[in-house]
Amino acid sequence: MGADLITLETDREKYVIDFFGITTFGHIWLGASDEDVEGDWRWVATGERVSMNASYWQPGQPDWVNIDDYLCLFNSIRYLWWDGSQSTPGYFFCELVTIN
Repeated sequence: MGADLITLETDREKYVIDFFGITTFGHIWLGASDEDVEGDWRWVATGERVSMNASYWQPGQPDWVNIDDYLCLFNSIRYLWWDGSQSTPGYFFCELVTIN
C-alpha cells in the first residue's frame, strides 16, 4: 500500500481540503503538475487533466513560468490554486492507494 498527493476529483473534495487549509495557515501541495508539458496540467495519480476553471485558480495563475510546475492551494483569503516551484514550503495531503 502506498500514498499519492491528493487528487481533487469533486467540488466536495475541494471544499473539504479548503476547510483544512484554512486551519493550517499554510500552502497545501496537491497531486498535479505540468512538469512534463508546460501548460498541460494533469493529476499525477490518474493522468486526468486538471480543471482550468478560473474560479479555482488565483488571479493570474497559472502563470506559465517554467519552474512553477506543481499545484498547491495558496494561503490567501480564499484557498485558490497556484502553480509553485518545488522549493516553496508547504503542507500536503495524501490519499492511500490500495491494490486489490
